[in-house]
Amino acid sequence: MKKLLILLCIFCASCAVKNSITTTQGDKIKIEGTIKVLHMCDSEWIHRYDEKDLVKLNERARTEDKECDVMFFGSSSIRRWKSLQQDMAPLKVVNRGYGGATLRDLHHNYDIVMADYRPKCFVIYCDNDLHTKTTQNISVGELFDLYRMLFDRLEADYPGVPVYFLAMKHCQRRETIRDRQNAFNIVMKDYAERSRQVTFVDTCSALLTPEGAIDPSLFVKDRLHINEQGYQIWTSLLKPMLLKELQNK
Repeated sequence: MKKLLILLCIFCASCAVKNSITTTQGDKIKIEGTIKVLHMCDSEWIHRYDEKDLVKLNERARTEDKECDVMFFGSSSIRRWKSLQQDMAPLKVVNRGYGGATLRDLHHNYDIVMADYRPKCFVIYCDNDLHTKTTQNISVGELFDLYRMLFDRLEADYPGVPVYFLAMKHCQRRETIRDRQNAFNIVMKDYAERSRQVTFVDTCSALLTPEGAIDPSLFVKDRLHINEQGYQIWTSLLKPMLLKELQNK
């Protein structure tokens, strides 16, 4: 009977229903009162992103030329890169970023994001997984595994197409996770150095002051997203790499 009561409590908590105070009579369990249990379903992250952005991605995929030099995809820092076409000219690029994206839902929305485009190169930036609601946070190791799975998936679907990974930026809104971001950037840099597929681009350090502090002049008012000057810094780092990569393709 004790085992049964323990299993009941675990079941109630995991299903996010109200837990209960119980009495027993024979093999029957009677619920006499309830207490609240704080729990978030593990699948809620699937719907934390901006679904309107995905609708727009679907609409654009119907009219855009699927042949391109570079596909940029990831979270809102990609979506908000309004000058991307001009910054990367003469390269032909498409922007498949959407607000709130995490690696978990990039896997979930993979077909919508890729949408049969045929890029010669990928650029990815996504920085939400290490800073979401408390019950949704994942570890640096778990995030690394999600990236490895994504890279394997891209290699299977787009053999030989290189991937440029943009390092997670530091910002005032997320100063509390700076150590975790640093750890993840180090892991990804090490991985890229041993990979034929992935190139690490240090878009984090380039936004810092010489003393290593966050430079607020490179961010918009939300203290999370970079401004036009910040994107110009990213362009100065990334564009020469892409031009060199694609000059013989």
